[in-house]
Amino acid sequence: MATTQLDIIRQQAEAAARNAVSRATGELRRDTSLVSQASRMTGKAFQAGEEALKGRLGRPRRHSAAPGETVATPPRPPCPAADGYVRRSPVQPVHEAANYRRGLILRGVGVAVAIAAVCAAVWLLLRLNVFGW
Repeated sequence: MATTQLDIIRQQAEAAARNAVSRATGELRRDTSLVSQASRMTGKAFQAGEEALKGRLGRPRRHSAAPGETVATPPRPPCPAADGYVRRSPVQPVHEAANYRRGLILRGVGVAVAIAAVCAAVWLLLRLNVFGW
């Protein structure tokens, strides 16, 4: 017996109903799973812990400026060129972050301290004859 259009539509409807029942039972199984509930609870606990940690450590550092906060640095006074010409055209002020210079100084001091620590460590290792020289 040949399949008709009505048989094809009936089979599709039955398959859709089976899929809906299967999907509903799967969702019910996932919702009532103890492992799933424990996973959700630990996820919420981790999220609350991260928010508490961000709240405690989220305050800005002492030398950091607010984003977008800039200071206009006035241009240098014009100096004459070798042939005596003095530039008279207007110069726009340079805008830089409010703590840019301080950050550069702190970074330079940090690099100098790191280099001094490495040199001291190498000197100490040489004094202890670790390298066998």
